[in-house]
Amino acid sequence: TPTVSSLFAKLIPQYFDASAFSVVEGGVSETTSLLKHPWGLVFFTGSTRVGKIVSARAAETLTPVILELGGKSPTYIAKDCPNMKVVADRIIWGKTTNAGQTCVAPDYVLCHVDVLDQFVKQAIASLQRMFGEHVQNA
Repeated sequence: TPTVSSLFAKLIPQYFDASAFSVVEGGVSETTSLLKHPWGLVFFTGSTRVGKIVSARAAETLTPVILELGGKSPTYIAKDCPNMKVVADRIIWGKTTNAGQTCVAPDYVLCHVDVLDQFVKQAIASLQRMFGEHVQNA
């Protein structure tokens, strides 16, 4: 996001040697320009679609690439779940950490029908404990 980008641009020069690290803020055009040059390594986190573009451009300069591509992270709840409160707390925490923008954030829950109502009740309670009664304002 622009906010995170701006924070990086401010903090990186304060804590790292400018000859080793630099921050370039921007979007597609800036990234396209950067990928025209050889680098020691390109590390990309994002979608598979954009990862293919980054990988293809980096290949043109024989720059090695590490791709951390978004995937799906299902969560499974079995009928014999021993502690639904703990499970709900962990799922809600995982999904809401960094506003859900982590590569391991749960995308969906597959829950045994016999414990579905119990999970929904505990998930609502978890949200309320973590963010208050008016979750949408948190």
